[in-house]
Amino acid sequence: MLQHLRRAAYTKLHGLSLTRRLVTVLVLLVLAAYLLTTSVTMTMLRGYLVDRVDADLETYINPLAQRVSAQLLEEATGQQSTSAELWLPPNSYYILYTPNDPSARTVPLASRGMQDTPDLHRVTTHDERLGTPFTVGSTEGVGTWRVLALPMNEGQEVVSGTIAVALPLDEVDSTVRQLAFLTFVIGLTTMVLVGVLGWFAVRRAFRPLSRMEDTAAAIAAGDLTRRIPPPGARDEVGSLSESLNAMLAHIEHSFAVREASEQRMRDFVADASHELRTPLATVKGYAELHRFGAMSDPEDVAGAMRRIEDEATRMTRLVEDLLTLTRWDSQPEMAPTRVDLTVLASDVVQDARVRAPERSVRLVPLPGTDPDSVPVVVGEDGALRQVLTNLVANALAHTPAGTPVEVAVGRVGEQVVVEVRDHGQGLSEDTADRVFERFYRADKSRSRASGGTGLGLAIVAAIVGRHQGSVRHTPTRGGGATFRVELPAPARPANS
Repeated sequence: MLQHLRRAAYTKLHGLSLTRRLVTVLVLLVLAAYLLTTSVTMTMLRGYLVDRVDADLETYINPLAQRVSAQLLEEATGQQSTSAELWLPPNSYYILYTPNDPSARTVPLASRGMQDTPDLHRVTTHDERLGTPFTVGSTEGVGTWRVLALPMNEGQEVVSGTIAVALPLDEVDSTVRQLAFLTFVIGLTTMVLVGVLGWFAVRRAFRPLSRMEDTAAAIAAGDLTRRIPPPGARDEVGSLSESLNAMLAHIEHSFAVREASEQRMRDFVADASHELRTPLATVKGYAELHRFGAMSDPEDVAGAMRRIEDEATRMTRLVEDLLTLTRWDSQPEMAPTRVDLTVLASDVVQDARVRAPERSVRLVPLPGTDPDSVPVVVGEDGALRQVLTNLVANALAHTPAGTPVEVAVGRVGEQVVVEVRDHGQGLSEDTADRVFERFYRADKSRSRASGGTGLGLAIVAAIVGRHQGSVRHTPTRGGGATFRVELPAPARPANS
């Protein structure tokens, strides 16, 4: 039964809201503490008052015993005793003399105003309670008495027996009942105040949690920009709010990155499909012409095969560039080595001169650099070589004939810088912002006829990003476009 009630109370408590649950627990704890302190206080007060009554009993017992003894002697001998005028207690009392002779009468002596008497019929000379105060009921069953009994004049034959002095505990019980009533009223008022003040205090303390709940509901509805208002206090709730706001910012950033990645993937698939559609259509068209017998002349057949080969080569280059981008987007780690960019740039310049002997391609020092510093970076040699090759090839492909191209290398502070400059028509501001996008072409010169795939600069940006560097476009002084690559330099030796 007790277990069933406990389970029902537990279920009922946990069915409440958190605010009501805390207020209920608070009120129950205060009530338990109040009941405990009240019980201890009333017990101690009653014990103190009873001890006072016991002290009065010990004070009254001897004078009252002498008075009863004198009265009994006077009745037995007929001689008047001066002890009959002895002092009597000012408050209510009751005296009972029980003689040892069963045939003799008992002598009760009640004080003024006492209509009830204690139940003392069991007090005898052989009572084990003699000499120690004890509590008895009343003959009418209304109140209680405190009694102290002693044997009297055991050496005399006329007066011998037991005398019991009893003091009522009405005032003690009345004081305790008054205290209980006052504590009940005060306790009830306290419980009401604790409940009301606790309700408002808990609701105020939980106001930041309510804001968190509203923010979570708004985020669940799709508004990822919502944040929890910072509370005024620097407490656990404030720390939780800051942590949740940081987490929400990270989640929003992750969703934005994922959406941007998905959008890039959709654009990438659309652009790749668009880029592959034309060469595939060309190959399919020439194949159908040959199948239908429209090209009987050997020269026409040879021209068609050449066009099919050119389109296949273009598709191969496009697929290779796509694979390169995919590899750099998903490559978990590199195999870095120390790469001297001066040597790398020199090799790229030499290769460019072989591919385009009619163009001026030069390796020049970077202005403002320390001539004694070596532009060495930690990275992958083949990837960095592809970066410089793509930048130089881009400058040669999209500038007019005779336009010089310069490659500058140097170290500036903690960065190794490579600049590829041309002196052509340059790029507009809108074009410069989008030039690193995949499949982006700035003008008609950047068309399929030029043999480009629109992925060269995108590959450059991907590789440089994987090397913790940056690449950007800046106008060349006097006209043209400059692509500036900045890569982190390794730490200098301590003794350098």
